[in-house]
Amino acid sequence: MDPLTHIVTGVTLSQFVPSPSRAGATLAGLFFAVLPDLDYVFIFHDRLSYLKHHRGFSHSLAALFLFALVVAGLGRLLGGPRWFRPLLIIGLLVLASHLFLDWITSYGTQLLNPFTRAKFSLDWLFIIDPYFTALLAVGALATLLSTGWGRTVGAACLGLAGVYILLCAFYHHQALNLARQVFRGTGGDTTTLAALPQPLSPRRWLLVAKSPGELRQAFVELPYWPVGAEVPAPTEVLVHYDPRTPPQAPPASYRQPSALKVYLWQAVPAPTAALGPKTSRILDTYLEFTRFPILVSNDHAPDGTTLTWVDLRFSVPGRTIPFVLQVHLDQNGHLAAWHVGGARVPANKLSTPSPRSG
Repeated sequence: MDPLTHIVTGVTLSQFVPSPSRAGATLAGLFFAVLPDLDYVFIFHDRLSYLKHHRGFSHSLAALFLFALVVAGLGRLLGGPRWFRPLLIIGLLVLASHLFLDWITSYGTQLLNPFTRAKFSLDWLFIIDPYFTALLAVGALATLLSTGWGRTVGAACLGLAGVYILLCAFYHHQALNLARQVFRGTGGDTTTLAALPQPLSPRRWLLVAKSPGELRQAFVELPYWPVGAEVPAPTEVLVHYDPRTPPQAPPASYRQPSALKVYLWQAVPAPTAALGPKTSRILDTYLEFTRFPILVSNDHAPDGTTLTWVDLRFSVPGRTIPFVLQVHLDQNGHLAAWHVGGARVPANKLSTPSPRSG
């Protein structure tokens, strides 16, 4: 979830914990809400480090207890024993909400770090949901304005936010069932299916099927009632990628299940020569982050070759795809430059490798 959603959630929760000072509790709720996202500093090293470490240890269950205890201990030293219990409870509540709100998105959260770097995601809500955030913001504002009716309104907003999450979970269940019907027979047991939330509506979903060398996606608008219903075979459209332009999702529309279009992405041939160790490290880090990667361009030029991978996880119809990896190899196949972002960058403007980045 975005920082604003975490902040308003943290502020709301802090007002339900008895503490020596409402202002102090509010500041504690705000601090705990943004504490896990301090790993954003990795982006100042390079974007690949950010993709590798964001939602890592700072978003784990181990960090939840460690951060709450450390901050509560500091609060005891600075404010006296009366602050230890309130800060500990606020920390546990707010940090748990942060982990939960990130877990229900599609980005992936390393909840069990440092024991494993496996990422967990429920795929229920898009990473930015203005309706969800607005609901929680009303609750935060009400609890700050009044200790009486404000807490009642705040509790109601938290409850409604929970209902909204359950509604999105129900839609996700429907969308995943639909994906099983739409993509049946496309790749057999080797196919990985997912239903991923789309922005601005809990009814809009991206269906994805991953099989060797191919990715299929469809944009659907729910509700859909699968009981006794058969989905007709959808129209399949081959996606043609122009390596001279930024990678974009197809200019599709969200369709009813009875009129779906499936967009087929086919991987281009990979380089015949083995990638060097620096290139392999960059690619391995990128692939560890992605869920639906595909090589869309193997673009040859007089000065070398530019390889482009995209991750279809956050595809939005007609929009530039984020988290694109471009690697430029010189004529001898050695890494010359690389870039991670959402737009195509000319080979002469890619980041040059260094011992730390490459």
